[in-house]
Amino acid sequence: MKNKNYPLVSVGLFVFNGEDGLAKALDSLIEQDYPNLEIVISDNASTDATPDICRRYMQKDPRIKYSRSKKNLGPLWNGLQVFKRSSGKYFMWAAHDDQREKSFISSCVLKMEQCPDAVLCHSHTASYIEGRTERLCVGNLNSFEGVTGLVERYRETLKHFPTTAVYGLYRSSAMRKTRLNEKLLATDIAFIQELSIHGNFVQVPQILFNYTGRKKWNTVHQDYKFMFGDEKKPWWYLPFIVLFCNHWSRVATASLPYGVKILLWAELIKHQSRYISLKVLIKVTGWVCPAIWRVKLGSAIYRKWIMSPNIEHICDDLFLERVIKPQLGWWK
Repeated sequence: MKNKNYPLVSVGLFVFNGEDGLAKALDSLIEQDYPNLEIVISDNASTDATPDICRRYMQKDPRIKYSRSKKNLGPLWNGLQVFKRSSGKYFMWAAHDDQREKSFISSCVLKMEQCPDAVLCHSHTASYIEGRTERLCVGNLNSFEGVTGLVERYRETLKHFPTTAVYGLYRSSAMRKTRLNEKLLATDIAFIQELSIHGNFVQVPQILFNYTGRKKWNTVHQDYKFMFGDEKKPWWYLPFIVLFCNHWSRVATASLPYGVKILLWAELIKHQSRYISLKVLIKVTGWVCPAIWRVKLGSAIYRKWIMSPNIEHICDDLFLERVIKPQLGWWK
């Protein structure tokens, strides 16, 4: 295949005060072995050395397009801005601390070109925690293999989509059929759920992406402040209800036969009912469980009813502290 026939891939890097990891992230992008690439950077009014780093790299590589907002317009605006300014057949988001292997883009493009019905491709992902050297887990899309029916794919996405796969490669035309990210907590999950209506999810079965998570999970109040700017979430804002309503609305506005919409709404109701029942069970069990049994019983509950088949945990101790305990909420 000649170079001119390689479809354009747009990388949207959204950043705010990312001086610590930005240079390494840009290095991992400009060193990709894929030839037809544009890197669109949107700087959300950074006050550190981010602008200097971006301008230096822009002089080094003409594929980089950099713009900076004069005021901080929020993470949602920043993430959407890079997509609006992109022009590629394929698109992917990149954070300022991401690390990709040199063949990440070329491998994902090849898979997407081979699968014209696919709307998202991601590689296996190795996850780490900030400040730790141990590998936490490896994420994949194994349970999506062979799932091509719309309703089945929608159900699988509700249950088992690994969140790190939002940093995969998208078909831009499919993204434009969705409402993209809207102003709510877990908006990326709502977007992915809607995207599943429009095509298949495929993968490259190699670890080509390294993701580094924060030392601790954000609280719901921190997430609310990050999205809306207020210090504390109002008592009446229930994230799982808001997310459910957004899922419902996206199905309602999709170009689908009404009969298919009813089937998708039924999947939403079943999933939400299971989620609420499980949360109640976990909370009640946490109240009555003696402290001496908590680790063993909590781990068993997590692996039985919560853990995704697309997550292979590597370091048991770190996984317990960083994933199981925070999700169960039994430990303060």
